[in-house]
Amino acid sequence: MRSTFTRIFLSFCLAQSLILICTLFSSIREFDEAAIAYTSSFGAMHTIARQALDAYDAGGCAALKAVPDRIYLEKPGPYDQPAILLDPDDRPLCQQIDATTFAPEIQQIRTTGFMLGERQGPGFLVGLLVKNARGQNYVYLVHGTFPTHIPIPFRNIIPRTLISLSVTVLVTFGIALVITRPIRSLREAVRQLAAGNLGARAPTVPQMEKCKSSDELGGLLFDFNVMADRLESLVGSHKLLLRDVSHELRSPLARLSVALEWAREEAQPGIEDQLDRMESEVVRLNALIGQLLDLSHLESTSSLPTLLRFSVARIVQQLLPDMEYEASGKQRRVTFHAADTTDSEVAGSPELLGRAIENIVRNAIAYTAEGTPVEVSLSRQSAGGSSQVILQVRDHGPGVPQGSLKSIFRPFYRLDGSRQRSTGGFGVGLAIAERAVHLHGGVITARNAAEGGLIIEIALPAVRAEALQSDATA
Repeated sequence: MRSTFTRIFLSFCLAQSLILICTLFSSIREFDEAAIAYTSSFGAMHTIARQALDAYDAGGCAALKAVPDRIYLEKPGPYDQPAILLDPDDRPLCQQIDATTFAPEIQQIRTTGFMLGERQGPGFLVGLLVKNARGQNYVYLVHGTFPTHIPIPFRNIIPRTLISLSVTVLVTFGIALVITRPIRSLREAVRQLAAGNLGARAPTVPQMEKCKSSDELGGLLFDFNVMADRLESLVGSHKLLLRDVSHELRSPLARLSVALEWAREEAQPGIEDQLDRMESEVVRLNALIGQLLDLSHLESTSSLPTLLRFSVARIVQQLLPDMEYEASGKQRRVTFHAADTTDSEVAGSPELLGRAIENIVRNAIAYTAEGTPVEVSLSRQSAGGSSQVILQVRDHGPGVPQGSLKSIFRPFYRLDGSRQRSTGGFGVGLAIAERAVHLHGGVITARNAAEGGLIIEIALPAVRAEALQSDATA
């Protein structure tokens, strides 16, 4: 059983080996072809030269003219001429030719014994040294058209190099495709899972049970899907438990409220404070259960059933009187500023988004310092052809540690220091706000202000006028 890395490594080595073998074989074959061509030509010329010299010795010029005097490697060209036979004094025999034209070449032939394919003008010279029966050295010289069909070693090195590179690129591309395709699929599944889609899975291959133990990429996909299944099961169980417990607590709380009223009627003097404390805790617990049910409902909802067009500025203005009244009781205040109240329309549920904004403003009122305002601002931004409605809520409290800015939107998340249970919250309001904004296609973020305090920003996609029906109450 080979791993993915081993298969890729062996495939790459095999491809490179084949390319190298083909290149070497091609180069060796070129040398062989060239050697064969030159050897054949030289052997034929040596035979004809011996025949010419023997004919001259036997019958003079008449006999010499009867011997074939050309060695054609191709068809005759315009520069071909009868072969030249030079005596030991380098004088042409039976021809009126100026031999001084070939003096350097003749000298080379007498020194080395032969000359193959020496260029001379547009043609070429081939010559060799041949001895007669008396031991005298004659020169046999052929002047003809340059033989283009004789292979020149490495003449095609550039095309063959390009072919080798092309094959290498194709092989490497195929290998990269094999590696990156499952990784891209896994990455997309991870992004969907991180975005809250617990049903996201990475595409698997057949016989996954075998792949999980022998193939690293296949095993990674298998392990991710197992993890996603387990995570979806745990989160689903958690949501179901939260909802069921919340529903089950409603009935005993209702009975406890009734019993509390009966106790007030029959209470002895002096226990009113204890009864008031019990009633306060009952109300508090009932509020918590209501928030848990809201959170459970939002987590189980993937989209809003009906989208209405409404103004965010109108929603804030409707909430403002109650928020100002609550803040004034804690020696605080709420301010609202909108750049343009008529340019803040979004699509969704006015009631749901209003509750989200209310939770954020209540949270800011709880943590801002006494005598300071909670600043609510509304604006519209355009970028890349799309528009967003931006709502910011800022308090003047202690802020949040940088590493916890994303965690404050988790249910029941609490911080040490000033953000304790003494503020009266349960740690659920911001989680409900985050789910509500997400259902509206928006994004909620938190950051610390430079001058101190926390800024929570909601960015919602602005609605297109023709896309949705208008809300008559907005």
